[in-house]
This record gives sequence, C-alpha cells and structure tokens, in this order.
Amino acid sequence: MKEKILKILIYTFGGICLVTYMAIRYQPLFNSLLREPIVNGYWDKTKFGELYYFNMISHFREWDLPPAQPKFEYSSRQASVNDAEIIAFGDSYFEFSRHKQFAERIADDFNIKVHTVNTYRPLEYIESKNYHDTLPKLVIFERVERGLPIDFEKKHVLQVKKDISVSKSAAIMNKMINLVFYSKSEELYDAMLKRSYLTTWMYSQIATIKFDWFGFISKLTPLYKKDGDYSWLFYYDQVNEKKSSFYYSFTQEQIDSICDNMADLATQLKKKYNMDLVYLPLPAKYTLYHTILNQDAYNNFLPLLYKGLDKRGVKYIQVYNDFISCRDTIYYRTDEHWRQEGIDIAYKKTIDYIKSDADLKNYLNNNLHLANK
Repeated sequence: MKEKILKILIYTFGGICLVTYMAIRYQPLFNSLLREPIVNGYWDKTKFGELYYFNMISHFREWDLPPAQPKFEYSSRQASVNDAEIIAFGDSYFEFSRHKQFAERIADDFNIKVHTVNTYRPLEYIESKNYHDTLPKLVIFERVERGLPIDFEKKHVLQVKKDISVSKSAAIMNKMINLVFYSKSEELYDAMLKRSYLTTWMYSQIATIKFDWFGFISKLTPLYKKDGDYSWLFYYDQVNEKKSSFYYSFTQEQIDSICDNMADLATQLKKKYNMDLVYLPLPAKYTLYHTILNQDAYNNFLPLLYKGLDKRGVKYIQVYNDFISCRDTIYYRTDEHWRQEGIDIAYKKTIDYIKSDADLKNYLNNNLHLANK
C-alpha cells in the first residue's frame, strides 16, 4: 500500500514537472495554466498594479486600475518611421495602455501620422528602420527622470552592429541548447509560481503572512505604506544610492554633462535626419509622493535639468510644477505609471508648447508634409 502511494506521488510529481518544463517553452500551454495569462507586448495587461506582482502581498492590491487597451503601436494606424510626421520615443509611460496612449491622442486630435516606440536609443532605432526620408519631422522624447542620468551619462553614438555569421550546424546547436536551458526559464517559472491556478492563492497567503508577522517584503519594493485601500508601494531604483535615486546628490559637473549630451542628441537628429527634438522629462512617483512616508529633501534633479537645458537652448516640456501642485493623485499607488490625470496634464502641456513654438507649431498641421512634397 505504501509503495503504491509512493508510486502515485512520484508519477504525479513527475507529471507536474514535465508539464511545467514544456509550458515555459510553449506559450499557449503556459497561459492555459495561469489565472492571468501573459500577452506578448502587453506587460500592463494585469489585474493589479505592476508593483504588486513583485511581492504578492494582499494589502497592496489596487482595485481601480482600468484594463489594458489595444496598443497604438500594434495597430494599422501606426505610421512607419519614414511616413510619420511625429515620432514619439519614450519609456513605459508612453507605452502604458490602461489609458489612451499619448501618440494615439495626437494622431486622433490632429489627424496626422504618428509613430511611437519604447526605446531610449533613437539613433540606433532610426537606422534599424532604413530611414531615408528627408522631410522635417518632430521627435517627442519622453523619459521619466530616474532614467535620464543613465541614458545621458554619455553621448549617444550610433553603434554599427557587426554581422557575425554563424554556421548552420552552430545555429542548430544553439537552438538545441536554448531549448534545454531556456534563457527566460527563471522569469517564467517565477510568473507561473505567482499566477498559476494551483499556486497563486497559496503564494499570496504566504507572502502576506511573512509581511504581517515579520515585516518581510520584496527588495524591489522596499518602501511602502500599508493603509487599507490607500496603500502604496515604491520601486527600489528611486530610493537606492544610484543615479536613478531621489536621494542621489548630483554635482554641477554631472548635471552639465547630462545636459550637454541631451543637447548633442538634438543636434545629431537635426543634422542627420532633419528632425526637431523636444524632451518630455517626467517626475518619478517617489519625487511626487515621498511625503506620504517622510519629509526628505528632493535632490532637485528636474529643476537643475531645466536650468541646464535652458542654458543650451534645448527644447523641453516642463511638467514638474504642474504635477507637484496637482490635487489629484496622478500616479497609481501600486504601479509606477500615470493615471488619466497625469496623462492629461502632460498632453496639454506638450500640445500648448508645440503650438506656441514658432519652429514646431506647423507639425500639428497635417498639410505640412503635403506642402513639402
């Protein structure tokens, strides 16, 4: 009897292991096991805020997030880089699809062709698309403040990728190795543990008990406020000792270097591609809402950046003062991204800026390209 039970347990465990092994290599099977399927390109297609999934503690479930909508960049309305009149480069804020995306609003409001992409390297992206158009274009480059010191630590230089040829046998071998030692396996095993029908409830219960009894929380969300339906989570890169942090003390030399490199990118885009660049630097969530936890002094990165860009004649949209003075909560409490109120402020400021700038205002006129042809 004992041997029979042991055999059943071994076979059951073996079957679970085999299914799990196959599932992370075959997405339809993988998603069939999850309470919240993973959709390629839709990292924001989740029930709760993204920060909740780093720890799965039940106190940090934010229930009022709207569902993700079809993304503009995957639709037939997305113009090619060559055909677009406006190109929107940015990070996950521009890509965030729980609200109508920035690029889609411009395309709809002004009936012009827009191309948007999540990248911080415009030069490489433009070259990768075999860009050949010579007509003037407007580039809007959005970046949350914590990314700017990293993205512009050095000048943007076009990196020419070398074509490394691989023999057919080596290519087959590489595929076989990747099949066995799948490069994304750790990430997918983690997702399955947190989201599968069998383990989600148990994982969340254990995580919540560890938090309640021992104060344990993921290192990815080290600062938080537990306050019923008004609980908050903050991402680690805003509160560490690195350049992305609210607390990092920049020297004037560092600020000058960042501003010089931002000015240099604007110059390169104009000279190489006849593109006019305007930056949209966004305040980080902790910058706006750290007062929920403390009264620590801000390192003043954005005001210092504005001053440096003004000195160099670089075009940018200033939203820091508008965000900090807004009475509405403009970022989600357990997600890093903006609510509708934040998008509305940034969008209005951007459009007003473009309309008021003599060099840029014509880009909102859909006859501009026709006039240049």
